[in-house]
Amino acid sequence: MRAPLHRYAVLAALALAPAPARAHVKWFADFTFSDRPLSATEVATPIFIALAVFSAVVIGALVVLDARLATAPWYRRIVLSLERYRDKSGLVLRVATGAVMLLNWQADAMLVPELPAEAAWLGWFQFGVAIALLSHRTVPLAGLGLLALYVIGIARFGMFHMLDYAYYVGFGLYFLVSVLPAGRARSLGLPALYATVGFSLCWVALEKLVYPQWSLYVLSQNPALALGFPIDLFLVIAAFVELSLGYLLIIGLLERPFALIITLVFFTTTLVFGKLEVIGHTMLHAALIVFLIEGTAGRYPPPVRLHRQSRVRVAFASVNFLLLLGLLLAPYASGARHMYEAAREGELAPAQTDRTPTSLTAPGRSGDPAP
Repeated sequence: MRAPLHRYAVLAALALAPAPARAHVKWFADFTFSDRPLSATEVATPIFIALAVFSAVVIGALVVLDARLATAPWYRRIVLSLERYRDKSGLVLRVATGAVMLLNWQADAMLVPELPAEAAWLGWFQFGVAIALLSHRTVPLAGLGLLALYVIGIARFGMFHMLDYAYYVGFGLYFLVSVLPAGRARSLGLPALYATVGFSLCWVALEKLVYPQWSLYVLSQNPALALGFPIDLFLVIAAFVELSLGYLLIIGLLERPFALIITLVFFTTTLVFGKLEVIGHTMLHAALIVFLIEGTAGRYPPPVRLHRQSRVRVAFASVNFLLLLGLLLAPYASGARHMYEAAREGELAPAQTDRTPTSLTAPGRSGDPAP
C-alpha cells in the first residue's frame, strides 16, 4: 500500500508544480491598493478548504517519500556529487545579488522592478552594494547595505508591501555572517535563506487569494497559462501550490528536489513574461541553486527532522501547514484591508496607488474584484 501512496503524492506535486502563475503579479498587472481586497471569510470558500486539506495530506505523504529518498543509493550519489560545490554557494549569491543591484541602478528601481528609486542616491547606494560584493572582505558591508535598503523600503512602502521581498533579509544576514569563522553563528546564514525565501513564496501566494483581480487580469491577458482550467479555479490551485512549496522550504522537506522544481518553473514563466521576470527572480534563482547544492543535512537541523518517528513527522508537517495557513491569512487580509483604507485616504506612496486599478470587466474602474 505504501508504494502507490508515494506515486500519487509525487504525481500530485509535479502536476501542480509547473503552474505558470508563479510570476509575481505586481510586476505585470496594473495593481493598486485602491482595489478592494477580500476578507479572510470571503477567501475561505469550500474550494479553499478542500485544497487546504488536500495539500496537508500530500505534504504528509511527502514526509514518507523524503525518508525513502534519504536511504536510496542513487539519490545519495546525486547528493554527494552536489555537495562538492558547497564552497561555491557564496559566489553564486554574490554574483546574482550584484547583477540585480546593477540592473536596479540602471532602471531607477529599488530592490525589485515595481519599487521606484525616487532619489538618485538610492541607485548609487545599490551600485555601492554591488561593488562591495566583489571582495570577500567587504561582503558584510553588502549585507548591511541590503538590510538598510529593506528598512528604507519599509519606511517608504510599508511593511505589508515589503514582506513580499523578505528574502532580502535572508540575503543580508547570509552575507553578514559569511566571513565569520566556521561555527554556530556562521551556520545561521543558510536557515535564514530557507526561512525568508519560503516565507516570501507563502506571502505572495496569499496575494492570489486576497487580491484575485490582479492575477485574474494577468490570466485574462494570457489565458493559455490556465492550462485549460477555469481561471478562477486555477488561481486558487496556483496559490496553494506556491504556498505549499514555500512551506516545504521552511520546514526543510525535500529541499533539493523542490528547489530544482521551483527554479525550473520560474524559467518557464520567463518564456511568457520575458526579461522582467528574469530580473525579478534572479536572486531567488540563486538561493534555490544554493539549496540544491547544500540541502540542509549537516549544516542545521531542519524543523521536519526534529522528530525521529515517521508518524510524528507526518503529523508535524501536515498540521503545521494548516496552522501556518491560518496564521498568515488572517494578518494578510487585515493588512490588505489597512492598505485599502490608507489608499482611499491618500496615505500611500504614489507608486502604490497611481496605476489604473485592475478589473476584468471594466479596466480603469476600482472597486470590487471581478467575479
